[in-house]
Amino acid sequence: MLRTLLQMKEPFYIARQEEAPLLREREAFLEHLLQQGTSLAAVRGIAWQLLNVIRLLELTRLREVKIDEIEAAAERWKRQQRSNPNIRTCKYSASFFIYVAKKWLRFAGMVKEPEIPRPRYSDEVDEFARWMTEERGLTSLTVRSHRLKTAQFLMWISEERRSLAAIRLKDVDDFLISKGAPGWSRKSTCDYANSLRIFFRYAEQRGWCQPRIAEGITSPRLYVHEGLPEGPKWSEVRRLLKTVRGNKASAIRARAVLYLLAVYGLRSGEICRLLLCDFDWRSETFTVNHSKRGGVQKYPLQHEVGEAILAYIRKARPRSSCPNLFLTLNPPYRPIGTSALWKITSRNMQAAGIRCRPRGPHSLRHACATHMLEKGATLKEIGDLLGHRDSNSTRIYAKVHLPQLRRVADFDLGGLL
Repeated sequence: MLRTLLQMKEPFYIARQEEAPLLREREAFLEHLLQQGTSLAAVRGIAWQLLNVIRLLELTRLREVKIDEIEAAAERWKRQQRSNPNIRTCKYSASFFIYVAKKWLRFAGMVKEPEIPRPRYSDEVDEFARWMTEERGLTSLTVRSHRLKTAQFLMWISEERRSLAAIRLKDVDDFLISKGAPGWSRKSTCDYANSLRIFFRYAEQRGWCQPRIAEGITSPRLYVHEGLPEGPKWSEVRRLLKTVRGNKASAIRARAVLYLLAVYGLRSGEICRLLLCDFDWRSETFTVNHSKRGGVQKYPLQHEVGEAILAYIRKARPRSSCPNLFLTLNPPYRPIGTSALWKITSRNMQAAGIRCRPRGPHSLRHACATHMLEKGATLKEIGDLLGHRDSNSTRIYAKVHLPQLRRVADFDLGGLL
């Protein structure tokens, strides 16, 4: 089995692999790596290192292994490599040993992870998150945001060993001031204040803290246009889409992602969740699972967007059983993350010479909405495309598009003035 798996022909190599302990366990792991998309050459290197892992950890059967035991064995392996005159460098000997040992033993469920003590107030934060999800019906992204901000405050306050019952309004103010001083924007400070306000309302209901803390939490003043969306001009977006050229997998994937961002104004999470089965090529439509308002919405598939996605599927998408449309470029292949989408957008906008301040995926969403307004689309049509749950989220684009406002205001007053 192992001989077929690794396409080996060398008798010595085959004998070493087949005579070593835990043959079936190693075969299952190596087959898993190949199914994930790991190259054959890389799997062969891992298979050879597994023999050293088994020998130095003295594994005749699978057992639980502690991290420090793996690290000690890696140091012994590194010393052996240093004494070998045929080895030019052993710079990465220990790190590769640790990587292979952890990956294999975790796959087998045999790594005994060190116990990490739960941070103080973890139970309260868990209950808060459960309440936001089950009682308030907030989305997972919103819950995660409020949870992280609340946990950061509670970690900050726990350094003084204060209990929730002893927290005062001044503690919240001191936290916001301390975080605002190093360079937080007023918008970021407002977001934290809003999360803490929600938490302390819930904490007051549970009797964890003193009353009326939430009422006293104040946010810094935001200027009228400070929170308005910004994005590149549509002429710059067109230049961006023309700039992304090339036959590399990264360029083909970037072109498909940027088309979806610019033409449909999708959110990062919505693109990350797109599946291959979401595209109906016969009817030329695709469905999107919305991030904020929830639910599924069907969109017509614009020709150029469809061509870009088909080019990615045929030429650049790795062969993988993963159902998501966009995958990582390197194995193990997995769905692309929102941070990768930000890098794709930012780097290509910078390469195209686009100088707008926000260069992430959301800036193209704003550019899409503004372009639709310029073309005469109604706010409802824009809101339907962007997946807005609240019409107030769409009205903000009317505030930022001054030419459209001027056209609205340019009418004959009939001699009233």
